[in-house]
This record gives sequence, C-alpha cells and structure tokens, in this order.
Amino acid sequence: MNTRVARIGLLIIGLITIGAALSLLNLRFDYEFENFFPSEDQSLDFYYEYKDKFSTDVDFVLVALKNDKGVFEEDFLQSAHAMRDELITVKKVERIISPFDAQDFVLGPFGPIAIPLLHPNESERYRQDSIRIYSNQKHVGSLFSNDAKSISILIEIEPNLSKIQTDTIYNDLKVIFDRYQFDEMHLAGKVIGQAYYIDQIKSEFSFFFLLGVLLIVSVLALVYRSVWGVVVPLLIVLLAVVWLLGFMGLAGKPIDIMTTLLPLVIFVVGISDVIHVLSRYFEEIRNGHPKMKAIKIAYRQVGIATFLTSVTTAIGFLTLVTSNIDPVRELGLYAASGVFMAFILAFSLLPAILVLRPVPRLAFRELSSLFWNKLVQRLFLVSMRNRRAVIFTSVLVAVGSIYGISQVSIDNYLMEDMGKDDPHRHSFEYFENNFAGVRPFEMMIEAVDSSATIFSWESVQEMLRMESYLKKEYEVGFLVSPLTILRTTNQALNGGVDQAYKVPESPDELERTMNIVRRFEKRPEFAVLVAEKGRQGRFSGKLVDVGGQRIAEKNLELDNYFNEMPLNDIRYQQTGMALLIDSNNKTLSLNMMSGLIIAILVVAVIVLIMFRSWRIALISLVPNILPLMVIGGVMGLTGIDLKVSTSIIFGIAFGISVDDSIHYLSKYRMELKKGRKPLWALRRTSLSTGKAIILTSLILCSGFLALATSDFTSTFYVGVLISVTLLVAVLTDLLLLPILLLKKP
Repeated sequence: MNTRVARIGLLIIGLITIGAALSLLNLRFDYEFENFFPSEDQSLDFYYEYKDKFSTDVDFVLVALKNDKGVFEEDFLQSAHAMRDELITVKKVERIISPFDAQDFVLGPFGPIAIPLLHPNESERYRQDSIRIYSNQKHVGSLFSNDAKSISILIEIEPNLSKIQTDTIYNDLKVIFDRYQFDEMHLAGKVIGQAYYIDQIKSEFSFFFLLGVLLIVSVLALVYRSVWGVVVPLLIVLLAVVWLLGFMGLAGKPIDIMTTLLPLVIFVVGISDVIHVLSRYFEEIRNGHPKMKAIKIAYRQVGIATFLTSVTTAIGFLTLVTSNIDPVRELGLYAASGVFMAFILAFSLLPAILVLRPVPRLAFRELSSLFWNKLVQRLFLVSMRNRRAVIFTSVLVAVGSIYGISQVSIDNYLMEDMGKDDPHRHSFEYFENNFAGVRPFEMMIEAVDSSATIFSWESVQEMLRMESYLKKEYEVGFLVSPLTILRTTNQALNGGVDQAYKVPESPDELERTMNIVRRFEKRPEFAVLVAEKGRQGRFSGKLVDVGGQRIAEKNLELDNYFNEMPLNDIRYQQTGMALLIDSNNKTLSLNMMSGLIIAILVVAVIVLIMFRSWRIALISLVPNILPLMVIGGVMGLTGIDLKVSTSIIFGIAFGISVDDSIHYLSKYRMELKKGRKPLWALRRTSLSTGKAIILTSLILCSGFLALATSDFTSTFYVGVLISVTLLVAVLTDLLLLPILLLKKP
C-alpha cells in the first residue's frame, strides 16, 4: 500500500462512516415479548388460537395496594375506589377486576340482581363485608390478601397491542398511580415488565459501552504508555461499532435485550486483530526493518491467522443462528457481521494510518517490553519444566468440571433476570407472598364427544376432579373455570347465600342451573370461560413461580394422575405464555449446545486445512474445550442454571478463545517451515505471540467484565463467565498447548 492508495482508502472509509453515522438516527429501542418465541411452533399456534377464543393471559397490569392498618379502613377504601374509577377510563383498558367490581347475584323476576361484595362508601357495613369475605374465602388470595392488609386490582387491556400502544397505556396508568398515596403499591404484568426492560436497556446500552471503553483504554495506556498506542486501536474499533449500528439502523433492526450487548462485544473482539498486527509491526521495527517492510512482514505473518480468527469468532456467534428465536438468531448474524467489519477496518484503516503517519516512538522503546519478555519466557519455562504437573492439573480440572457439569440443570424463573434488590422483583415477590402469585396458569378443556358440551353431568364431575387436583396438588390459586359459572348461577338461583356458591349436586339441579346459564351465555364473564357453543372451556389461575423444571415435573405428575384415573368425557391441553417460556428455554438451550458442537467441528476442519494434520487439529481443540468445561463446571457447582441467556455463552466464548490458539499455531507453523526443531520453534512462538495473547485476553476480559455491572442477572453471567473462559484459555494456550504439540504422535 502506497500513500496514494492509503489516502483513497481513508476517503472511502470516511464516506462509509458518514453514511453509517446518519443511519444511527434510525435506531430505536424495543422489547417485544412475543418475539422471543419461535415463529414455527405448534404450541405457539395453539396458544394464539386459545387467546382468540377466550382471553389473553399476559395482557394485564396487576396492582397491589397495602394499608398497614388493614384494608377495611374508610380513607384507604375510598382512595382505592377512586383510583379504580380513574383506571377504567384509560384508553384500551377493557376490564377491571377488583374488590369493588366483585359481585354476587340474586335471580329476580326481571333478571339477575347484583349484590356488591364491598361497600366502600358505607363505612357502617365494613364489618359485615369483612366477615362475609373472609368467612367464605372465595376472594381471599385473589382480591384480598390473607392478612387483610392488601387488595389487588387486575387491569385487563386489549390483546395484541403494539409496543408503542402498551407504552402509552403504561404512561397513562402511571399518571394515575402517581396521584395516590398508599402505604405500599406494587405493580406486575407484561406491560410493566416491558416498560422496565426498555428503560434498563436504554441505560445499560450506553453505560456498558462507556465502561468497557474506559477499562480497555486503561489497559492500552498501561501497556503502551503512549497516546498513539491508545488512540489508533480505539479509533479503528469505534468505527467498527459505528458501522455495525449504522447497518442495524439501515436494516430497521431495533436494540433489544439481546443486541444491547453488541457494541461492547464488537469493540472488545475487534481490538484483538489490531493488537496482533501492531505487536508484530512493532517487533519488526525493533528488529531494524524500515516502516514499509515492517508493515508488509506484519500483515504477511499475521494476516492469514487474523483472518482465520475472525472466521472462528464469527462461527462462535453464528452458533446462535441454530436458534429458532428471532432475537437470538439476529444477535448471531449481526455480531458475525460486526466481527468482519472490524477485520476489514484492521486491514484497511490501520495499514493506511501506518503508511501515512511516522513510526511512533513506542515502537522503538516500549517500556514494558522487558516485563512482557520475562513473563512469557517464565510461562514457557514453567510449561516445559513441569509437563507432568501441567497435564495432571489439566486432567484434574477436567474431572472436576465434568462433575460440575453433571450438576447443571436446565431451568428458568420469570423474574430471575432482575437483581435481588430490584423494586420490580420485590413487587413480584409481594404478589407471591400475599396473593396467588403472578405466573399464569392456562388450560383448555374440550368435550370428547363432538355432539356434547362440557356441561353434561358426566363432564361436570370430571371438571370437579380436575379442579380438585389443580388446587390441592398443582397448587393453582385464583382458579376460575366453567365451574365458576355454575357456582355463580346456582348461588343466584338460591337467594345469593354463600352456602349456595357450589356446583349443582344432581342432574336435575344442573339442568335447572343450565337453563339460566343459556340465557346469559353471551355475558363477558361467561365468554372468557366458555367457547364453541359450550364444547370448550378454560381453566385459568395464578401460580407461585417455582421454576420451569418444577412446573415440568408438576405437568408430568398431572398427566400420570389422569392416565391412571382417565377422563372419559373431557380432554385437556395446557397452554399459556409461561408454559411456552419453559418449553422454549429448554429447546433453545439444547439447540445452542448442538450449535457449539458444529462450531467445534468447523474449527477443527480449519486447523486441519492449515496444518494438514489430524493430530494438530485434535490437539488444538483441547485448550479450547477445557475452558468451556470449566464454565460448565462453575455453573453446576455454583447453581447457575442452563437457560437461553447462559447457553449462548458457550458458542461465543469458544469462538473468541480459539483465536489465541490459531495465532499460536500459525506462528508455530512458520517457525517449523524455517527448519527449526519443535522445541526451539515452540520457544520462539511463545516469546513472539505470548505478549499479544496475554494483552488481547486482558482487553477482552476487561471489556466483558463491564457486563458484570448489569442489573440483569443474565448479562452479569455473560460478562463473568466469558471472562473466566478467556483467562483459562490463556493458561491452556501458553502452558498446555506447547506440551501437547511437543508430544510425539
């Protein structure tokens, strides 16, 4: 590259950068919950059909209001009632279920007569209301807490709204919430969760990147002790980030909870190429070569290796493409694109800068050279003089990791991403401790006989069995079903007395009740529980979030129970957003592991082509698989579950950590081609590449450790576990790999 070509290259890069910067204006933040479900999934299709027939299980806002003196206090009830009346006026709010909306019915000559459950404006009736509410327990655990200090309000909103619409609803609701003061107010639900995640994404998006840049600048300044040594690598990777984000803006891809990691990841990964080129360039300058020759030698010697490391890193990210979840798949594609953008800039912008600018003084007198030489030489001597100890330690670590891996479980909790001190998590736990919980339970039942309904005497008895099991064994709270309709109607037929709130006890009583049900079957409270002219019904409730694994066990126990004591007249099928999350978490986690295997095989093929040796190809995998085993072991021993957020770590970590092995093997091959004996070639390789390997690993760890400051538990684990992987990878590359290469076949 001459000066003219360098200037033209800078002009082209400048124009591309300007275009990318303008595209940044199109970037937006988003978190569409439904995007995290596979588009081609029969369970998802059934769920959408279920929602259309009945109602949504997630489009709601759940409010808990606490009064330390008890809920049956005039000021509290009147304030809560006034707030409820304001909430119902919010656009797109369909219905509110609250203590003020709950009613019992008496069947009069002109139809049902509603009897309010609570009389907020009649304080003289509070005692009577409280006795009635807590004597029959019908609404305790759902609308009223067990300790009588809290009430809940369920705000149902229109289903299938866009993120913009739900944000508007949330803002309108928040204006009302802020006008009222209670001892405690807790909020939960999809609308609340989405708003929270967007706010967190926006704040962490910039913070991660700035902190990562600060940490990396500190490492570069410490090592190079030169403005040039900091500014040039920084400039190149910053442009790579701008290019990638500009490309995302041009493609209309929003920043979500997955892609919020991209700027930092590309910044951290991209700087590795620059460091390897600069390290070799400075080494050739110190060897006495003129600038242009030093540039040519540097790119000739590390060019292929750097290209291959970009390929392997991209492969690590592309393992995410095996996912059937769009955000995860897009993270893999955009990350792989960013890796190659960083590579292009390292091989276009960097040489142009080196050609046009004078040789920096740090190339001649790098103050840390003596330290680095001593460090890498010491590591090499430790490796060669303690071969058995290194191998024994590696085997011991592998065995311990295998045991840890055996303890890993695939599990997920709805609120596990939130920190223990997060107020939203506290609200979630408040509902679990004082009400039925927040996790939705949804099940559809259907009459086996296509000509029958679920309200036949036989079907009703089987529904009672189902209900009993769900309440006692499955521990579903706030359970409503077609049986709720029968109980409510039967109570209305019998003067509205609490004792009559039960399912008819004979076929004749059932038929009498059904005559009334048929008259009011189009009422909204009926329509959300019964569909297809009475052939299908809905069981809906709330659960304490015990984790996806325990829920799977409960589902198996339920199926086994009804297999041993079969249902003859009705059949059932579970559905719901929570169940889909559990199922997809397990599927995706296993998909990520299969993608990792593919990545390992591809890398093995690349090394095989490089060396034309199966032995070297297999050896190269050992120092990179061992760090992955360590991750798995750490997860198992510390109780970190395998789920979507942690499963992506393995492919990414492998793609990054294998880079150092490729640089090491590439240099080793060059030394062998010069006719040097294996031991001498290994020594030269360790001394030449050791510094760059350690330096790039320090930079990578510094960058990923920025993620450890996240309020999201999953992001924290990504940062910490990848950093652990890279540290172990450095040790295996500089201590174990030379020993394996030296061993005779």
